[in-house]
Amino acid sequence: MTAVRAPETLTTARLRGARITADDGPFYRAVWQDPAVAATLGGPRTLAQIDAKIDRLLAMWPDRGYGVYTLREGDVACGYAGLAPTDAGGRESVEILYGFAPQVWRRGLATEAAIALVHLALAALRLPEVCGFTWTENLGSRRVLERAGLVYRFDFERADLPHRYYSLSRASS
Repeated sequence: MTAVRAPETLTTARLRGARITADDGPFYRAVWQDPAVAATLGGPRTLAQIDAKIDRLLAMWPDRGYGVYTLREGDVACGYAGLAPTDAGGRESVEILYGFAPQVWRRGLATEAAIALVHLALAALRLPEVCGFTWTENLGSRRVLERAGLVYRFDFERADLPHRYYSLSRASS
């Protein structure tokens, strides 16, 4: 657990994020069941899988002192972004994660959120490193990680799919 706790909100120029709550469940179910979103995540998830993931995200805040924010543009929930522990690629780190409803794709919102998360992780929480990884075929997500300053490190397999691993250390930021 980090000694410093993340703030309950995350704000960028266009997004207002608040710590995920159980009331956000319908939004996450809708996003993760959307076929376009599922295609970027390696395929569809069952409602049971989605609900289990929501439960893990809710538990992260008290366990870790950081977690996921539900993002709104104006009053409309449009995405999520946050920090999560990971062992992707065989390395213990903290991952930046993000996802958006397809109707707001290609507007730079994911990059805006990712940049804010890198700052939160490295400057505010003073974590030694932050990482991100994405399915190799997800060119949009690869660009987001690169624009947020993360550097490609290696390829690996996760859930039987090829992924690319990116990271940035506090020392190099």
